[in-house]
Amino acid sequence: KLFMQRRKFIQNTGLFAVGVGVFGSISWDEEKFVGDTATTTDILGPFYRPNAPIRTSINPAGYAGKLFHLIGTVFKEDGKTPFPNAMVEIWQADDDKGYDNTTDDFGYRGSQRVAKNGKYHFITSLPKPYPLSPGSTTYRPAHIHMRISGDGQQDLITQIYFKDDPHLEKDPSSKSPEAINRILKIKENRKKDEM
Repeated sequence: KLFMQRRKFIQNTGLFAVGVGVFGSISWDEEKFVGDTATTTDILGPFYRPNAPIRTSINPAGYAGKLFHLIGTVFKEDGKTPFPNAMVEIWQADDDKGYDNTTDDFGYRGSQRVAKNGKYHFITSLPKPYPLSPGSTTYRPAHIHMRISGDGQQDLITQIYFKDDPHLEKDPSSKSPEAINRILKIKENRKKDEM
């Protein structure tokens, strides 16, 4: 099992959401966050696509909207030891509520190998909710998919949601009690250099 110390979604001069100590029983020991409960899993969904390019920004070329910085640390199962060289993949729907499953651009998809300290950093944007199926009145809330893999460990497949999304209560995945600690609060950030 892999642990996530913390995840921060920060938007320079716009919106940000911070998740600190949100995965199971994670606490602050005056120096770092320590956990003893694995990040909960979620559905892979039909839109996973292997071989996403290694990159920091998953926004399309020319994107000029509000940014989110996704920053986190992957830990081994003790919740304290960084998991170096783990692979983190993320993907999300585009502004038209679709997934890029065919182009060479791999829109809104990216991957990274974490550093020796287990840290990773992606730049993205707030995803849009979309209907569960054409014509459905039930929507998937805004979410970002993650797949984390590392030598000798089972892959962690999960999703991150955002508080105050009106679709959280009806979505089969986000309404699960196990998802409660993966629903992050969004706030406004007026500091350009804060991350």
